[in-house]
Order: sequence, then C-alpha cells, then structure tokens
Amino acid sequence: MKNLLEVAYSDGEFNDLEVEYLLSLAGRFNISEAELRLIKENPSIVEYQAPTRDQQRFEHLYQLVNMMMMDGIIHDKEVEICKKYALKLNLRPEFVDDMVEAIPESRANEVPTDLVIARLLRIAQEKV
Repeated sequence: MKNLLEVAYSDGEFNDLEVEYLLSLAGRFNISEAELRLIKENPSIVEYQAPTRDQQRFEHLYQLVNMMMMDGIIHDKEVEICKKYALKLNLRPEFVDDMVEAIPESRANEVPTDLVIARLLRIAQEKV
C-alpha cells in the first residue's frame, strides 16, 4: 500500500479513481481504511518487502502501473517510480512500458486482471 500511495501522490494529486483503486486493493489485502490512513501519514512504519514469486512480483508491478495510469495522465515522475520498483522486484524496467501498452487495451476490452498479468508474464519470459 505504501508503494501505491507513493505512485498516487507523485503527480501531486490523488483523485477519486485512485482512491477507489487503492481502497479496493486494501480490501483485498485485509487492510482497513484506518490502517491505510496510518500508512499514508507515517510511511516509514512500513518496510518494503518485495514478493518472491514471479506471479506476485508481476502482479505488484501491474498494480503500481495501473495506479499510475488511473487518472489517464502518465507523469515522468510516476514512470520513474514504477521503474524503480521494477528493479526492486528484480524485474526489467522495460516491463513498465509493456504494461503501459497493455493496460488501456485490457480496460477497453474488459479483460480480467489475472489474464492480463499472465499474458504480460509470458511476454516477459519470452524476452529473457
């Protein structure tokens, strides 16, 4: 959640779509709004622990990139942060670019997130 908040605030704004997305992910991970507010107000209380499995690492990067794109505007600072996290996840920063291309198409065609992540994971494995 701390990483998602960092991406959401990096452009200086936190709009309703970003809030909704963050709350939906918090609910998925059993994080209450109060806990989320605490993380927002005191980000240093949370230590970053990168997922270790490929699927989880890709899903985490996907969530970050999706947050970056939630408002429809991609700022350089947001891209920089997402690529920084790609490296922390032991993924190539270029995967952020692949996701930027795939996310709008998947939204337009209402492709489920797990299918998009699986497709991106296959593309990544082919590039290695």
